Amino acid sequence: MSKSKLSILVADNSRPSFELIKTTLISDENMKYEIDAAASSKDALEKASGNNIDLVLVNQKRSGTDGIKMLQDIIKKKLGVPVIMIVAEGEEKLGVKAMDKGAYDFLTKDEVKTVALGRAIRRVMQRRKLESDIKESLNKLEKLAIKDGLTGLYNQHHFKEVISREYKKAKRYMQSLSCIMLDLDHFKLVNDTHGHQFGDEVLIQAAEILNRLVRDTDFVARYGGEEFFIVLPNTNLKGAHILAERIRSAFADHIFKKEGISEKVTVSVGVSARSDENVVSENELIANADKSLYRAKWRGRNNVCTYEESEIEATPGLREEVKKIENFDDKLKDLNDNIKDNCIESAHDILREIEKGWDYINEHSIRVSRYAEQLTKALMLSDDEIKIVRRAALLHDIGMVGVSSKILKKKTKLSGDEYEVVKKHSNIGVKIIKKTNLFDNELPLILYHHERYDGNGYPHQLKGDTIPYGARILSVVEAYDAMMNNTIYRKAYSSKEAVAELRECSGSQFDPKVVDAFIKVINKSN
Repeated sequence: MSKSKLSILVADNSRPSFELIKTTLISDENMKYEIDAAASSKDALEKASGNNIDLVLVNQKRSGTDGIKMLQDIIKKKLGVPVIMIVAEGEEKLGVKAMDKGAYDFLTKDEVKTVALGRAIRRVMQRRKLESDIKESLNKLEKLAIKDGLTGLYNQHHFKEVISREYKKAKRYMQSLSCIMLDLDHFKLVNDTHGHQFGDEVLIQAAEILNRLVRDTDFVARYGGEEFFIVLPNTNLKGAHILAERIRSAFADHIFKKEGISEKVTVSVGVSARSDENVVSENELIANADKSLYRAKWRGRNNVCTYEESEIEATPGLREEVKKIENFDDKLKDLNDNIKDNCIESAHDILREIEKGWDYINEHSIRVSRYAEQLTKALMLSDDEIKIVRRAALLHDIGMVGVSSKILKKKTKLSGDEYEVVKKHSNIGVKIIKKTNLFDNELPLILYHHERYDGNGYPHQLKGDTIPYGARILSVVEAYDAMMNNTIYRKAYSSKEAVAELRECSGSQFDPKVVDAFIKVINKSN
């Protein structure tokens, strides 16, 4: 009703009926109307799909179609346009039926000739406004339920739901997960000196700093008072520590100002990660971040501390023991890495003996592993994560041994059934590799490296960040290598052409952020 004109669409293929409605509305001195006609159902739906139609008048007895069917199509397509049904005299039951199906009101053809038409339109538009106001109020209530009223960040209640969900996801898909907890140093003194209004401004600006520094996949919450918590999916301890130091530095350089008052406020920061040895649930992640924060304050504030550092510093004499344990652990890891690398090499040797065409697949896997290693380093993954992705790249096509040589060497396009056979190689590879009991962390990457970011991949149609991060990395680098080499179907792409194809499929087949990072790697190497 706030518009100067109401746009009315009349869905009626009877010209006299349309002219009658038009005459009735034009004679209304209290409202101005913009009136359009639609003779066919297709025309009516197309016009109603635009944002310029306020209401549709549908003649139930239109020649060639049913008005209620059109009403259902409008509702099914979620066009959000109210409908008034026009029925013949004596067929009021059809009008009631139309309202049961979703029409806002109905009128008889005789009522259309009178002021009843204008009154019905006003009632509908008033109802629409009321519905809009209710929807807006519900949206505000929903935001209030999860957002902090002052800073606009997530509140503590919603934060606990988020960290529980993200921990379960990270555990299921063997992904990294880290947390940052920070506290404004001497905030009580700021409030006591300058008043709570300035203190609130500091909290608001603090939220802005955090939102500016984190990724759009991270979750920032006001944990309580002057404490903030950040959940970092797909981020290892090293990456979290780098971000924590950026945050500390940003606060140290920032001057908080309001109405002539200027003040510097530093932060103390605690960091925890799923890789912390005591973590068995999200509760330990929170507790470890809190303990690290306390240690950062103990150090003198304006400091970043990880859980590992806090444990070593808090226990007298532990540093020497930790060094011995770390030394033993490093040597054991080296031994374990050697065993895994020898196993992979032996597996490829065996496959060369039983499959003459394996040299091509082996060379492809080696190239993919090199690309994957470059990309994982650019993405600042931990050394352990880089090794997992590299080994998964070397093993990702091992299941091709279970695919017929006839299919693998076929020089024409595969049939639908043949392609279904090829798609089984991920599952076959996992079954083979699982028997070694050496590559538990690599298995999800091998199984899901053909999943698509839009959910249309295989074998399980995973979507978005439910696909393991390493599998999303493999998907991009494997596709690039496949394009860069000749196949029986086509000639090799140039690097420029392959990069263009990655960009084209970014957001559908591939994770956009992984694509962007890999293109930077390629451009740098070129």
